[in-house]
Amino acid sequence: MKELQSLNIARLTNLEFGQHAKSVLNGITTLNNATDEGFTNYLAQLATTIDNYDRAMIQVQKSDETDKIVHADQLRDKAVTALSRYLRVFELSENEDEVLAYKSLNTLLKTYKGIQTWNFEEESNGIDNLVNDLNEGKYLSSVTLLNMTSYVNRVTTRNNDFKTLFSGRTQEVASKEVFDVKKLRNNLKTTYTDLADYVLSMSKSKNTAEFNKALDLINTVRKYYSDLLAKRKPATKTTTETLIPPMQ
Repeated sequence: MKELQSLNIARLTNLEFGQHAKSVLNGITTLNNATDEGFTNYLAQLATTIDNYDRAMIQVQKSDETDKIVHADQLRDKAVTALSRYLRVFELSENEDEVLAYKSLNTLLKTYKGIQTWNFEEESNGIDNLVNDLNEGKYLSSVTLLNMTSYVNRVTTRNNDFKTLFSGRTQEVASKEVFDVKKLRNNLKTTYTDLADYVLSMSKSKNTAEFNKALDLINTVRKYYSDLLAKRKPATKTTTETLIPPMQ
């Protein structure tokens, strides 16, 4: 049965994901047998999206200020995740009041589901609204009951830190195009996934060399990254994760 090689794309760093997508695009281009109009359109879209993504990566690497903004965004993402994970503990509480508080707050958080993946300004506004909700009315009593105030304060602090950095960019950086890496990664993921799904579907339905070879190429790249992810040791306080080298 034809299928896509399993790969947890979310575990790839921004640099690795860009490398992965380029390996797929370059490999299929080297095959030089794409004639289907839908296929060639997807390849063109992927090439354009990769180009925009690469420009963002170059800006991050060259600018200390941009790097600080990206790091501040990562810290607020972790703060939101920490709050969410702490809340989940109370789903299994034997205290009825705690369970009711959990249900109330969980309903609220669902409104902001995936906020860590929103683009910079959307996330800033979203966190502001979330914190305002948590500090008012029935939600505040639930936060107090579950001793979540420190988590809410952490989210507030990290979001304010990010907004301060983002709004205080130097004139040099502000005058340039500031790339939202998270938004561009989501765009690249969508384009890449659309291409891979199209190739898989056409390989199943048409069973031609054009799509069968492309599917084999995609799966070869996905297996390369999947195997190396499985071997990679998690980062510690004294070490960082080893980046996966591009395919040769």
